[in-house]
Amino acid sequence: MHTRKKYTEWLDQFAFKPVIKVITGMRRVGKSTLLRLQAEAIRAREPQVPLLAIDKESMDWDHVRTGEDLHRLAKAEFGGRSGVLMLDEVQEIAGWERAVASLLKSATADVYVTGSNARVFSSELSDRLSGRHVELSVHPLTYAEFLEFSGEPDSGEAFARFLRHGGMPGLHAISREDATVFDYLRAIGDTVVLKDVVTRHQIRNVRLLGSLLRFVLDTSGSPLSAKRIADYLKSQNIRTSVDTVLEYLGYFVDARVLHRVRRHDLRGRKILEVNDKFFAADGGLRNAILGHRVQDIGIQLETVVCNHLLARGFSVEIGRWGDYEVDFVATKESARLYVQVAYLLPTAETLERELRPLRAINDNHPRLLLSMDESFRQDHDGIRWCNIRDFLRESAP
Repeated sequence: MHTRKKYTEWLDQFAFKPVIKVITGMRRVGKSTLLRLQAEAIRAREPQVPLLAIDKESMDWDHVRTGEDLHRLAKAEFGGRSGVLMLDEVQEIAGWERAVASLLKSATADVYVTGSNARVFSSELSDRLSGRHVELSVHPLTYAEFLEFSGEPDSGEAFARFLRHGGMPGLHAISREDATVFDYLRAIGDTVVLKDVVTRHQIRNVRLLGSLLRFVLDTSGSPLSAKRIADYLKSQNIRTSVDTVLEYLGYFVDARVLHRVRRHDLRGRKILEVNDKFFAADGGLRNAILGHRVQDIGIQLETVVCNHLLARGFSVEIGRWGDYEVDFVATKESARLYVQVAYLLPTAETLERELRPLRAINDNHPRLLLSMDESFRQDHDGIRWCNIRDFLRESAP
């Protein structure tokens, strides 16, 4: 079994520390597997410590429905000793945060929880567990992880398959055939939409929800306003309001299906409140919903780079510098990286067009131009031009 070392090492450093380990991410990105691996590691190192692992996607735990049920069960299982409590898809337990806070306060349990809805976690954690939790955000596989899981070397063919199929870990136990892969990914999309959006938020107009998701995925990488989306939906005889569009977009971002990337005026040092961009959290999921289209290579590459930066722990924005726009401004603590993404740059004119926004920036942070070209002069006045595949491998998180 592949371990995804960066995540298991993170969990290890917080094991038996008096904080709740919160593992978040879209469904099927491997949160349950990480929890299981951590349970196995703890049992091997500390076999005398009682461990209670509850998976709310299993009917075996249907009787644990409330925080009171959870608290009572943990107390009984641990028998007065301190134990390890692992809760998978914890948002399915009403009032779980109160039970966990009580167990943590009394030093009864070392607690790990997973969940698939960012908004639910942010409200519940801030209300009762503020300052007493650490969060691990789990992403689909990066390209380097994709190669590790598939057992194949880096190649143009492997990268093309990564662009088509994306990085959901479960794919590597199923098939490499497009038809089977996309059936699996569509099932994940249906589960996310049904469980994390429709059911949780009691959505009645499912047609509106589906049309909105398809439109946003289809226009990935383009600046979008809620009004533009609402106008498009009305042109398809689906009436809605700007407020509803904003609300539904928030649901998809919370469910980690979409990443909202805001635009940042780099000279004025302020966030621009209009025309955000949205990227699929997994390129394969986008292809499964819309159909894989060769002409989408540009947005597929942008999506891969955006998700790679997020997996490395960067926050990502679109950069505006005067009249120029930089695809990604990646920031982590004091580090900043400017990234421009292109498919191929066969002429001096196209190369200069992509370099121009990076040339306009006059600070000292690194600037990168990424493309699929195989042969080029790497340095252009301090701007590094390199192959996207090389960047994804060399800067693997």
